[in-house]
Parts: sequence; C-alpha cells; structure tokens
Amino acid sequence: MNKKNNVSIKDVAKASGVSITTVSRIINNTGRFSKVTQKKVIQTINDLGYEQNKLAVSLRSNKSNTVGIMVPDITNEFYSAIVKKCEQLLFSNGYSSIICNTERSSEREAAYSQVLMEHRVDGLIIISSAIDDSKVIKTTTIPTVYIDRDPHSHNELIVSSDHYTGGEIATKFILNHQLNPFLIMTKTKTSSTMERVRAFKDVLKEHQITDIESRILSLDLTSDKFLETVPSLDSYLQKIVSLKKPAGIFGINDNVAYMIIRAAQRLNINVPKTISVIGFDGNSFSEISAPKITTIVQNTTKLAQESCRLLLQQMTTQDKDVSPAIIKVPVQLVIKESTVH
Repeated sequence: MNKKNNVSIKDVAKASGVSITTVSRIINNTGRFSKVTQKKVIQTINDLGYEQNKLAVSLRSNKSNTVGIMVPDITNEFYSAIVKKCEQLLFSNGYSSIICNTERSSEREAAYSQVLMEHRVDGLIIISSAIDDSKVIKTTTIPTVYIDRDPHSHNELIVSSDHYTGGEIATKFILNHQLNPFLIMTKTKTSSTMERVRAFKDVLKEHQITDIESRILSLDLTSDKFLETVPSLDSYLQKIVSLKKPAGIFGINDNVAYMIIRAAQRLNINVPKTISVIGFDGNSFSEISAPKITTIVQNTTKLAQESCRLLLQQMTTQDKDVSPAIIKVPVQLVIKESTVH
C-alpha cells in the first residue's frame, strides 16, 4: 500500500541520491543546485507523491497565503454575495479564504480572531458588525480591511456603500411624493444602519418635521427573522393607517421591507395605495416580493473588488503602515411596484 501522505523530505533525498539540504533548496528555490539535480529531485517528488507541510512552509516564510473573512450572518444575502466575490477574487490572486460566521457575537468574533491568528492568516476582511473592535484583534498588526463597518481606530481601511446618501434618497423620495414618512429598523445598530437612520432624521429636520422619534420603530429582532410575525409591527402599521394619510415607510433593509409588505397584506393594508414601502440592499426579495420592492441597491461587486484591492495592496507592500482610506461606493435607487409613482 502506497502511503503517499507519509513521504518525508528525507525519503525524497534518499530516493534521488542527494542530501536533504539539496532537496530543501530545490523545493524552496534557494541556494545553488544544477538543472540536472533539480530535474531528478522534482521527478522523485512526483513519483513518491511528496507534499510539503504548508504550516512548516508558512512558519519559514512568515506567509500562509490565506485570508480570514469574518461575516456576521452568512445566510444574509447581501453579506454572502460579498463573501463569495471576495473569495473568488482572493483565490484568483493565490490566496485561500477562511470564512468565519460570527452570528453578531463579540465572543464568537474574539474566538475566531484567535483561531485566524493561530492559522497565521496574511490578512483579514471584517464585514459589518456592531461589535466594539477594542475587544477584538487589538494586538494584531496584520493587514485588515473593514466592509460597511467603522472600527473607530487608527489607520483603518474601510470600504462602504454610501449609506447616508442612500438614506437621503429614500427619505426624499417619500417626501417628494407627499407621503407621511416613517422608518422601521431592527435592533442591530451597525454603523451602516445608523448612517441610514441619521439621513432619515436629517431630511425630516430640513422639512421642519419635529416628531421624528415617534416616526421610527425599532423591532426587537434581527433581519434574519424576517419571516416572523411581529405584533409590534402590526400595531405600528395599524397606527399609521389610522392617520388617514398615504404613508411612505423606509424599511432599513430589504428584509425589513419584505416584513412590512407581508404584515400589510395580513392586515389588508394596500401597498402602495395606502402605504408605500422602500427598502435598502437590492437583494432577491426585492424582486420576488409581490409587489416588487422599490429599493436602494448596493453594488456588492464593487464593494468586494475595492476591499480585495486594498487588502492585496497592503499584504504585498513592504511598508505595513498604510495610510487610512475610506472608500464610498455609490448606491442607486431602483423604483419598482411597492411605491406610488
């Protein structure tokens, strides 16, 4: 029985009739050796099925050619689209990815950061989370890029959709159509979410609307629970309808917008005649919903491209003290059926 996985560098040296040092030089392409010897050793390696210990190689070279990607919810379509595109881009540049689903937990994120450090990853991509970065990865100096997350530290590299502008566009769309404005969000307070909320509040202030806080409902759940029936949402929609004025509701993301539409249908509230609904993200629910959801579309391809570009640049430069950079990726309003035209 040929146990190829147990073949050692010593076995290669013995079979090819050279020293272990010579085999090592040829494998790592260092030092002197003849073309004839190189050919013979490579042939022996192929014949025996010798495989290098990747951990040992990474210890010697201080480079593992792996990148860690931390994501708060891998089932979230927006996050998974970015992860997939980042993994593809990194793979095409010779890097493998270790993907960690943190479940929006600071404990899980801290544990995963430790695992990634033990695997000697060359770089890190951290996608949106409300977690305080002072608790996580505070001792590491490896290249790190944040997507849709502001760690409020120094020398950070951030790639983010222009959430504030997107929030402005959504709110102004509601007001321009003479609709009574409301916003419904989840309990997750990421930097991207709060930028959208800030834009909503600022636009209402510009229009001299004073009862802003009562126009915002924060649901006691996360976006992945969007198929649940939420009594607080039902009662809030009924309250809005009781005002006898066509309303425009800004769902903080497409999952929430989908929840609003399902709740409205359950309560026999007409969308968009009685309430118009606008979302944020541009995920598949905006297209398969009935009615289809008007939404602010994020460019996941551009987010992944810019993030990987920054990370690869940082991982391959000799000077690791890269200047801070914040890249804002434009968003786009796509009008569908859930809003009055």
